[in-house]
Amino acid sequence: MKIRPEWSQRLLRKGVLVQETYELFSAWDDGLSLADNLKAALAGKHKTAGWEREVNATLKRRLRDIDQVRPLIALAKRGMPLVDWRDCLRLWIGATEQPFHDFAMGWLFNEHEKGRYQIRSEDVRPVFEKAALARGSKAKSFSEYGQLRSARDLLRMAVDLGMLAGEGPAKTFASIAMSDDVTMFYAHMISEIEGNTTKMLSSRLWRLAYMAPTDVHVALLRLHQYKRLNYEVAGNIAQVGLPFKSALECAERVAA
Repeated sequence: MKIRPEWSQRLLRKGVLVQETYELFSAWDDGLSLADNLKAALAGKHKTAGWEREVNATLKRRLRDIDQVRPLIALAKRGMPLVDWRDCLRLWIGATEQPFHDFAMGWLFNEHEKGRYQIRSEDVRPVFEKAALARGSKAKSFSEYGQLRSARDLLRMAVDLGMLAGEGPAKTFASIAMSDDVTMFYAHMISEIEGNTTKMLSSRLWRLAYMAPTDVHVALLRLHQYKRLNYEVAGNIAQVGLPFKSALECAERVAA
């Protein structure tokens, strides 16, 4: 699976929409289009008609390739608890959306490793500015206020996805404790994104759960001990045998 993170100001501004996406996927009907699924699952459930239009437009933008998110649909339809499903959504958002991709796996992870306690929008503004410059010289520039607002949006996304906590201007790092089912899904989904299980072991995508390579080793060893997968280590050589052929098959089995 070849994935290249794409920049979308709409997705950054409107946010993750965890609850709405979970409800949409829980009631998903393969016989309907995305627009019809949105209507069937979410129509009339929003605070205003205007916000309903915004939610629909945002989800249509985020879910342009339904085949790529079928593992997340399967997890929701089979009843994975919302808090666990959110952890799985975080992996997908972090892998596919800029500037959250660079923010979460780069600066935020590094600050977490340093033991930082609090984060404010002003701290993130230079991070956003750097990410915005990477779009190229032809991309529209952001005003100082636009940079600050986008920094707030990044923090809000991190809160909604369980990486940060706090309702005030100062956010703190959240403790991420993924279930074994979620870790299994990460192993399969990251292997699929990276192209093989060997690259999965050292993938930066684990950083979306604040996991360094040593943490991945411990997590996979635990799953091996519980016979959820096969993980053999001999010196600097590690081999992983995953039980399912794809992330979709994993999703269908772990949430059953």
